[in-house]
Amino acid sequence: MSEIIGLRRHYNADIATKTKSALPQHVTVSGMCSVCTGCGQCEIGQKAKTGKTLFPEPFGAAQFAAEKRLPNIKDIQILPEMWGESNFFPEVSTETEVGGFKCSVPVTIAALGSTKVASSKGDVLSEGAALAGIPRVIGENVFASFGKKGLKRMIESFLDNYQKKGAIIVQANVIDQKLGVPELAVELGAHAVELKYGQGAKQGLGGEIRFKDEKLVKKFKKYGYMVLNHWNGSYERHVYPGDITKKGLRDTLVKYSELGVPLWIKVAIGRGIKEFLKECQRIKKEEKVPLTCVTIDGHGGGTGMSPWLIMNETCLPSITILPIIREIKPDFDVIVAGGFTSGVDVAKAMMLGADGVAMGRAMVVAGTVNGKKGIVNFVNAIKEELQMIATVERVKEVSKLKGRTKNLLALTEEAGRLFGIGSEARKIL
Repeated sequence: MSEIIGLRRHYNADIATKTKSALPQHVTVSGMCSVCTGCGQCEIGQKAKTGKTLFPEPFGAAQFAAEKRLPNIKDIQILPEMWGESNFFPEVSTETEVGGFKCSVPVTIAALGSTKVASSKGDVLSEGAALAGIPRVIGENVFASFGKKGLKRMIESFLDNYQKKGAIIVQANVIDQKLGVPELAVELGAHAVELKYGQGAKQGLGGEIRFKDEKLVKKFKKYGYMVLNHWNGSYERHVYPGDITKKGLRDTLVKYSELGVPLWIKVAIGRGIKEFLKECQRIKKEEKVPLTCVTIDGHGGGTGMSPWLIMNETCLPSITILPIIREIKPDFDVIVAGGFTSGVDVAKAMMLGADGVAMGRAMVVAGTVNGKKGIVNFVNAIKEELQMIATVERVKEVSKLKGRTKNLLALTEEAGRLFGIGSEARKIL
């Protein structure tokens, strides 16, 4: 427990920000060295030189996620079911439906947008998802960055390999919506549209990239982006985060229901998320909109570019929402995202009440290591792990893992309170 609490401190220096402490073994609660000589190697020193908050580096060549250690899915242990019929694990069915689409496993590739580290793998992610039989979400700002041709290529890379499982979905933030991306996506063959209301790494802030071409400044400003001069001679492009009101949410869902395809939403955990989900439920019932899935992102969610302190000091793990989901019982699917990397993680999320899991960074790694085959292989490994957990739980379909909270044990009291499960083994066993 002391180790966990220790990792909650902000050390004022990290490899992600290319900063360091002169005396790393002697850092105070403030993050400053206990004996500070003003060497300027830490984050304070970097801010003094640049006048800017710090972003993880190197942009465009790496993915990033928060290091701050909060209670998370790893603080939960699965308890095998002692009684019941058994079977060989390969006999377990992992096929399910997520957001209105048949899937080989209850996993999606989370929205990956225009940052270089994501877009450079755009075709591979689409091809791999189609071959693996899982949904793939093309993220925000792709049209503004790569035009109709770039968006079309990512969609067609999926459709050319489509085997009647999974789906190709295009995400749209407020600027994408202004530019007509949802309509264009459906025209190009997308199976669904995901409306972005936030993400785990920076709920309440818009998507960001860094670029050097001065010619792009005028273009991006014309589209509605905010462009800032970066201290090192490059530029930062920021998306307007978007207002969230009940009327605006209703109007947007009603408008895009006319596209004739399922609608998804992506949002992250913040104060008011419970009412947001209830409002989605009301709108679906009253307006008959085809809202089929809400992806809830959380602390630890990956990013191509987000402010380092915002990533670490805001939001909660996405599975924190699942006790609320069990309470309100929405009639759309809920999948969680943010730090999931294995079939066991997927199983735990489902046992807590999720319909599935979205993975971003893990899928990019799989595609980087072995191309589209890497994604197929990674999904197959997830499938095998899910089959093993289902067998341990004595169920013959992975979908039947959903809601088996009594077979979960929180390893700390605070994890138990946060995720709504027991932490005393004697009361569970």
